[in-house]
Amino acid sequence: MTPSGAGAQKTAQAPRETRVIKWVAAGVAPLIVALAVLGGIGSFTTIRQMAEPHFGGLAWIVPVGMDVGILILLAWDLLMEYLDLPWPVLRWVAWLYIAGTVLVNVSAAHGSLAGSVMTAAMPVLFITVVEGVRHLIRRWVGLTSLNRVERIPATRWLLAPVSSLLLWRRMVLWHITEYRQGLDLEHRHLLAVSELQQDYGRWSWRWRAPLADRLALNRLPAQDPPGPAADGNTTKAKRRENQLMDIARQLHREVEREGGQFSRDRLGQRLRESGFTIANYRLTQMIAAVRNEAARRGSS
Repeated sequence: MTPSGAGAQKTAQAPRETRVIKWVAAGVAPLIVALAVLGGIGSFTTIRQMAEPHFGGLAWIVPVGMDVGILILLAWDLLMEYLDLPWPVLRWVAWLYIAGTVLVNVSAAHGSLAGSVMTAAMPVLFITVVEGVRHLIRRWVGLTSLNRVERIPATRWLLAPVSSLLLWRRMVLWHITEYRQGLDLEHRHLLAVSELQQDYGRWSWRWRAPLADRLALNRLPAQDPPGPAADGNTTKAKRRENQLMDIARQLHREVEREGGQFSRDRLGQRLRESGFTIANYRLTQMIAAVRNEAARRGSS
């Protein structure tokens, strides 16, 4: 199969995958709501009885209001995740209310281990399902989002906790969304520090090195990363950059026609099929440039 044929096949598969995800979501959503309703029914009587001394005949409002509020908070939280506007307070408050209902029902079990486990089982299952949906949405949106900061792998945290903490701190401070770009920045920072240590001493460089050289360490993220585009003055580099952008623009037009997602993975696959190799952070820059061009054309 030719590269163009493979690219067309992959592009044709994307809408089908989107449709499958939508059908699965439509089938799972009622089950999640049913699980929430069953959990609410299970704790309704207990909470109503404990609220009767305070609310009298309106005691049913307390369990119904708490269950409806939990559903609203979690649904709104999932919507915010889908829009790439997460606000963790919604989830924390929902968890707090769920924990409160569990504690009330556990106290009503009067120390029975079996009763306590049965009471906590359904809320824990419901939270696990909702968190699974949130993780799916976060990963799905992260394919096209340019603002999501990639996580540092757990194995790196385990093998090098101190350097991983410094890397995470630098990525957060300079809002570096690409893990590979963060590694490149860390490598350049270590090279710059090693040069200062060689010239002024392993520890004394912090006060013996000129102020300009020490401040330059903080300007590293603003510098252009090394790569083929750094030689933009040459004709060959400019021609290559134009070819890459043409491929990105063509893929963006195809995605718009088909209603798919203009993601980094799809652009990287298309470039590899065309014989190009490019770093992940350059893919992100190209996606941003193409989207800005499309937005300017749409506004004109």
